[in-house]
Amino acid sequence: MRRSALFLFASALLVGQSAVLDDGRLDPSWFGAGVVFQPSKVLGFQWLKPNLDLRNRSLRLRAWEPAAWVQGPREVKDQTFLARVAPGLPAELERGVKRGLKGALPVSATLGDVVLVGRVADALGTDDDYMSVRPMTLSFDLKLIDGDSGEVLAAFHDTLTGPNTDAISYHFGRWCEAVGRALAAATAAQAPVTPVAAKPLPAPSKPAFDLEGALRRIDALGRDGLLSEAECEALRKKARDKAR
Repeated sequence: MRRSALFLFASALLVGQSAVLDDGRLDPSWFGAGVVFQPSKVLGFQWLKPNLDLRNRSLRLRAWEPAAWVQGPREVKDQTFLARVAPGLPAELERGVKRGLKGALPVSATLGDVVLVGRVADALGTDDDYMSVRPMTLSFDLKLIDGDSGEVLAAFHDTLTGPNTDAISYHFGRWCEAVGRALAAATAAQAPVTPVAAKPLPAPSKPAFDLEGALRRIDALGRDGLLSEAECEALRKKARDKAR
């Protein structure tokens, strides 16, 4: 297969896959074209901008958007379930994210240069019949955006199940704590590289004095008439003294 054809095939496969993530409860259009979700054992589906750096940033929690009902209008029991659980979601998000961040980012409902916004994507309640065994499910989206540019910096989606609203709220709080840990990791400064001092080179050892060589050179200078015998003898004495 030619490279161009392979690229088109892979692109089409990705587009097709994104349309059915989480059985269709994840709508990629809400997050933007640059977001490519990866499955997560803890967070369901997640994406973080490569090399995301949240150092010296502050987090603002924006009001939740209206429920999206991405799989179409639900029955009254589903809307009733959402009406019971939805009011507590913003507070659970704030508590959970703060626990996960552990002070790595300041969190506020009014101030912050990165903004966290969420919405419910879908919800399924239970029948009034006490014999019903169908669990409740809550699907939701969360994205972190730059407050100035609107660029999406991180994106999350998950579906939680539980026998009642209390269980859903508990699991949602734990999930939000995991989101906080993921964001805290982006605030960790890279460890500074400590320069290692170069080991000093050992001082060169003083070479042994070559007395015999020095005497031969003195004798050669005398034979060539470059030194008198007295000068040669004086140099021989110095050489012998140096060799001691």
